[in-house]
Amino acid sequence: MMKILTAAQMKSVDRRAIELGIPSLLLMESAAIAVADAILETFPEAARVTLFCGPGNNGGDGLALARLLDARGLDVEVFLAWFGRKPSTEAEANRKICEKAGVSITTLDDEKGIESAVRVAEAGDLVVDALFGTGLSRPLEAPFSDLVLALGSVDAPVVAVDLPSGLDASTHRVSGAVIEAELTVTFVAPKIAHVFSPASDYCGEVVVAAISIPESALEQENVAISMITPEAAAALFPRRQRQTHKGTYGHVAIVAGSPGRSGAALLAARGSIRSGCGLVTVLSDASTAAAVVARSPEAMTAIIDAGEGARKVADVVNRRDAALLGPGLPDDDSSWQFARELTAAVQIPAVVDASALNAFEGRIADLSSSHPRVLTPHPGELARLLGRDTSAIVDDRLESAQTAARSSGCVVVLKGDTTLIAVPDGEVFVNPTGNPGMATGGMGDVLGGIIASLLAQGHEAIDAAIGGVYLHGLAGDMLEEESSDTGLAAFDLAEALPRAIARLRESG
Repeated sequence: MMKILTAAQMKSVDRRAIELGIPSLLLMESAAIAVADAILETFPEAARVTLFCGPGNNGGDGLALARLLDARGLDVEVFLAWFGRKPSTEAEANRKICEKAGVSITTLDDEKGIESAVRVAEAGDLVVDALFGTGLSRPLEAPFSDLVLALGSVDAPVVAVDLPSGLDASTHRVSGAVIEAELTVTFVAPKIAHVFSPASDYCGEVVVAAISIPESALEQENVAISMITPEAAAALFPRRQRQTHKGTYGHVAIVAGSPGRSGAALLAARGSIRSGCGLVTVLSDASTAAAVVARSPEAMTAIIDAGEGARKVADVVNRRDAALLGPGLPDDDSSWQFARELTAAVQIPAVVDASALNAFEGRIADLSSSHPRVLTPHPGELARLLGRDTSAIVDDRLESAQTAARSSGCVVVLKGDTTLIAVPDGEVFVNPTGNPGMATGGMGDVLGGIIASLLAQGHEAIDAAIGGVYLHGLAGDMLEEESSDTGLAAFDLAEALPRAIARLRESG
């Protein structure tokens, strides 16, 4: 997994590297080389580059970069935005090197100087933001905020060194003036602001560059947040051995659907079947069972009546390998009572979704179980579970997912942009796949079916959640490539899952 750091964690990693004997100037040179390579690859036609360098080490990175770009034949203009602040030792050292190398440097000292610098930037092909990077923890103040706001009027694309200035690397929130970059080159690992919106919206394309910091310096940092990589996801979908049969790949029980909501059960069944489980049984009402058989004849069905009691249904479910509970069940008091009793009585690994989650409004701790559980709420469902407003969930998705996992003792999949998978010990995995075209009805039902399928195939709850979420998003990305980000349908996504598994195996 790729670790996601806070500013403090990155500072600690830098310190460990320096304690190992790696000079800070060498780290700065490595960072500058990485940014130079990214600029030449992404903007090969850029000939005139304007760099704005702050007084800290981010500015030192920018000055080292200016010298490298100048040596490669680009027309480079550097503006020092120190505004009376004492520069870091490394920034001052790189300024002296640039002067000796003949790089053009101008010191900004007032509003008139800012106006002149912006005019130079407007005439160039590229702007480099090396003002603050990950060292900032509060909104910018004048004159730095004035400079950032003035640069917002420049048409040339902006490359941010480490982080667009004005952002706090440790949070997704945005306050005050912020530079909007087209490309951000960060080092060692992404930071919180690179990954979570709205801060990530200012970063453009993010390139994570390895510099001279050894892996051991990062491994010693107890990082709780990680990005799922293709390699990690691919490991959960190994190629099948010849000497296997349908029983090898598990039997999923799906308790889902009701009159008017039969599609949820069908989509969940397709998600399970197309992601590799051997057998599926859908337990639902007669009309839903007929709809499932008509569109998914591979699935078996069993007619249930909630009035017969949850324990009787649980007896059937517990003879399978994993279960999915909730998609398309009615949202009323009697159904919620049935869902609570059923969830408590199920003694196999299970995914709890949709109406079965609504049944536990304000009582998330009751979902705790000695059997593996994966909860798959969207923000509204999680808000009901935690007794919060949906806006509070959306405002801090990371904390909300961690709280839900800790309170329930379950793996929690908080669906949405950058879906999160949280475990009770506080660790969180961030999913990089998926797109806005997947914001259509039924997508969550397919996801629930996929995760249940992976549970039935013998995966641990956390691995089933990681693999299911990544594969689901990858299938959506493939559909977007083939058609559009508009009009994507959940049934089509389910049918694309085998192709997505094939691509994942290739990329992993």
